[in-house]
Amino acid sequence: MSSKKRVPKVSASGSYAGMGAKVGRECASVSRSMLASARANFEERGISWDMAIENSTLYLPYAEDFDSKYIDYLRGYARGAKQRFEDLFVLICQDEKGLCTDVAVNMDATADGSVLSAHTEDWRTEDERHAVLLHGRPDDGPAFLLMTLGGLELVGGINSRGISFTGNSLSQNDTRIGIPKMVLSARIASAKTLSEAISAALAPERASSYNNNICHSSGEMYSVEASATDSSLIYPEAGCLVHTNHYLSPKMAKYEALFTDGNSGTFMPSGSSSLTRYNRARRLLNRSLGRVTMETLRSVLSDHVDFPNSICCHPQSEAGHLEQYKTIYATIADLTKLELWVCLGEPCKGKLERHSLN
Repeated sequence: MSSKKRVPKVSASGSYAGMGAKVGRECASVSRSMLASARANFEERGISWDMAIENSTLYLPYAEDFDSKYIDYLRGYARGAKQRFEDLFVLICQDEKGLCTDVAVNMDATADGSVLSAHTEDWRTEDERHAVLLHGRPDDGPAFLLMTLGGLELVGGINSRGISFTGNSLSQNDTRIGIPKMVLSARIASAKTLSEAISAALAPERASSYNNNICHSSGEMYSVEASATDSSLIYPEAGCLVHTNHYLSPKMAKYEALFTDGNSGTFMPSGSSSLTRYNRARRLLNRSLGRVTMETLRSVLSDHVDFPNSICCHPQSEAGHLEQYKTIYATIADLTKLELWVCLGEPCKGKLERHSLN
């Protein structure tokens, strides 16, 4: 049965501080809910909120030096939402890990020459109510359509220069104090060229990194696999790019922390979900090479093979609170038309809703 849920949308224009203030006002209740959830999650892990704030302040100088506009946005947001900036900044510095699947295709694979980038955001069930679509028109940068948590955490989307980005969490063993990876995402969102977006993802002082899937309307696409200290770029094969939550480049295998034992290098069973989702998505795409459409990608995102470890993720009642994951939303970016199609909740149940930058 199709769901009629629609993602909340907030629009803002002007300076980054001004946009932040408007978004903060409109998302004040969402930010309160996000902070309450974060406090509870930290407490469940035995970390006090004061300690979380103290730790996050170590990252702030790096973030300010790297992307002062985004920090202006966050400070404006705090004023608009009537929240303390230091509380909100904790959310930006969280280095937690969701399970996501990314699929991108260019004109070598699509039926009509489109460039498409699809993503499932698999995160805690409670965070579906925090999903917000942000339409920004800054004074001094590209306009953008971004899926966010609370209008605060910029997760992925497209900008008016024909650039899209999505991210897969990677568990890496060389994390350090530096630029939070969410701040890297904000800088990618404001990039004017493909090379600028890739450079933002590879900022030398990054604390850690997502795998950033960065695509351009020309059909150029990269998975930018990185850790805090190293990186590798993956180029599409037959017009297809797929990534989940483990390193694909042999060069980066030594940084894998989630799927291998740090001492012995032995493969850990917890990595199997990422491996099966990756191979399943590749197989589904290979069936349709040269004929891929929006519907093809919607079908991939809705796939349930190997349930409950499937691409379309549903919550499991027997899992603990911190392990209750689901696909809280799915997106397909059409870079040829500068459109972002969004489904709130599991894509097998919902309907993709069109949003345009034009």
